[in-house]
Amino acid sequence: MSRALSNSLLTLAGLLALVQSVHANKPLPERPARTQVAAAQALAIEPDLANAQREGGRLVWRHTVRIEEAAFLKPHFVDLNLRAGDYLIVRSASGRVVERLTGRGPKDAGTFWGLSAFGDTLELELSMASTRSRSPFRIDQVMVGDPAMLAAASGGSYESICTPADFEDVLCYQGDAEKWANVLASVGVMSVGGNATTGLFCSGSNVSPLNYVLTNHHCIEDQAECTNSEFVFRYYRTGCNDGSPANGDWVSFRCDTTVASSPYEGACEPTLTQLDYSLHSVMGDPASTFGFVNVDSTPITSGEDIYIVQHPAGRPHEVTHGGGANVVVDGTTFRYYDTLDTEGGSSGSPIFRDADDALVGLHHCGGCSTPGTGNRGMLMSDIYPGIESFLCTPALSLSGTGATGLAEVDGNGDTVIDPGETWELLPQVRNGSCGTDAVNVQADLLLGAGSAPDVTLLDTSATFGDLAAGTVGPSQSSVSFEVDVSAPCAGEVVIDLVNLTADAGGPYPDDPDHFTAPIGDTPIDTISTEDFAAGIPGTWSIVDGGTGAGAAATWTTDNPGGRTLSLAAPFAIADSDELGTGETMDEELISSTIDVGSYSTVELQFSHDFNWFSGGTDEQADVDVRSGATGGSWVNVANYSGADAAGTVMIDITAQAAGQSDLQIRFHYYDASFEWWWAIDDVFVLGNDGLVCSTGAIFADGFESGDTSAW
Repeated sequence: MSRALSNSLLTLAGLLALVQSVHANKPLPERPARTQVAAAQALAIEPDLANAQREGGRLVWRHTVRIEEAAFLKPHFVDLNLRAGDYLIVRSASGRVVERLTGRGPKDAGTFWGLSAFGDTLELELSMASTRSRSPFRIDQVMVGDPAMLAAASGGSYESICTPADFEDVLCYQGDAEKWANVLASVGVMSVGGNATTGLFCSGSNVSPLNYVLTNHHCIEDQAECTNSEFVFRYYRTGCNDGSPANGDWVSFRCDTTVASSPYEGACEPTLTQLDYSLHSVMGDPASTFGFVNVDSTPITSGEDIYIVQHPAGRPHEVTHGGGANVVVDGTTFRYYDTLDTEGGSSGSPIFRDADDALVGLHHCGGCSTPGTGNRGMLMSDIYPGIESFLCTPALSLSGTGATGLAEVDGNGDTVIDPGETWELLPQVRNGSCGTDAVNVQADLLLGAGSAPDVTLLDTSATFGDLAAGTVGPSQSSVSFEVDVSAPCAGEVVIDLVNLTADAGGPYPDDPDHFTAPIGDTPIDTISTEDFAAGIPGTWSIVDGGTGAGAAATWTTDNPGGRTLSLAAPFAIADSDELGTGETMDEELISSTIDVGSYSTVELQFSHDFNWFSGGTDEQADVDVRSGATGGSWVNVANYSGADAAGTVMIDITAQAAGQSDLQIRFHYYDASFEWWWAIDDVFVLGNDGLVCSTGAIFADGFESGDTSAW
């Protein structure tokens, strides 16, 4: 099969671009290389519940992972499924809590990459309210930070695109309040690189008190990559150009949702339709701790002084400066030369105007020649219209933003809201203004329309005091509610926040459903899971209904096309492009029979990457199920066609599966003739029987562990 090699040797963020092997008449957009800072190692960890220790009425299992000289460790969790009252704490080498996991983890994914723990040690602490019959998770691999990062963090030699090197440690600017604020709000963008299983690094910045991070589109291209990315704050050296080591720990937040983007399609010279940016919401509230940068919609002009805050080559944060003849605005291209060095890992770096410390550009391409190419980026004045709705406002802007501090005041102690209990929480309000403080913020609270009839709100107002611009604040005292013993299990507690005011104005828009929580808990069982770690199981079946032969003829876990996806290898893939011209694909991947007979609710979850080719025959990707409930016939529950699709998918298949002992799942890729591919991974079948309530005291006899102190 003939292939053409791309001849372009673009330098993006200081790296040579990947030279991709593609079909001559169907090239993929040029994908630049990002700085690799880690590689995965196999790691088999599963809690030994029989040896969990009884501590204060709970069962606790602890485990330490240490990999000598690792810069950081990032675990891959498989089938996390914790019961109510259970939690898993991950700590770094310094003892800092990296994250506290409950349920099925972020977005109920079950299988996912954890946040990265700085240093060579990972501490795991599983705490359970009672004994469990099965292990609630396992770890199958860990991303290990490249030891070279440690050398760089300890003052190793700099490497620059344009000699001499002109990078400076950001701590040199700690005495400049505005520049230091921009440093704190700038981030590293850590991504997991698909089947290559590599940790990749870019740069970015938090551009809003509403927590939106801006980086290059080529750093995070879509929702699937967002799901596997984290934003790293507080990673800089502890000295000013003196070879000091990095600070003892960084703080990470997960990428949540891709909300706006403009593509990169292989050209360093941006156009208004190819601005190489992506904007992402964040899980958590880093703005309250690290602040945000001020985005300027006014175009910068040639000759102005600028500086770039970046993670060159994945090193701790550094700064480069320049101005005069070295700063050129050339239409939609922002060029900068000489002292304004960048390297791989600098992609997505914020560019600030020196005079007022406003964000005026976004770096994305490297080079040294002048005039002509040089380091290049996009003007924020061009990007601004696409992200304006996600930024702060000059005027005072208050809004409810959920609640914190949910705690049981009077109940059975199982961490679940049950009938007959009293609970409290702290409502939160956000000041979304760029520069106007809110004075004497107050609000009223009332039960929402969807709240159960036997819920009583014991406090109907909240005072928040003064809120500085761009901050989130909880109420100064708790708000309590009581669930009557007669309240229905499976009802909800719904609290609305209304009449939000401050001395300078209001009321601001009401926040319906400011807080919602179910009465009772829904224990979810993992009925079946398949991650293709050992290839396609022999209990599954493959139907090869197309033509052609060889490794790419049908579904396989061998990845014959060498696709770098957001899925963790191995995964199942049907690759029409790799099969080649003149052949067709009509390929079925069918699960073994799954017994879901004891469940009233059944859900199918899987991760996938469907890469659609616009110039072909409109290939189709179907998800079908069959069981006794469908009369044994395949019923379609999802179809992908006409556009790319990727990420984790959850589908309710209760109507087609509940109460049946013969459920099967089919992934059907067809009408594909020299198209792209469809890849599948982490297939779960989950079951539950709805909300369950407990109105009695929680009691553990302790016999299994020998702890009879409760008797």
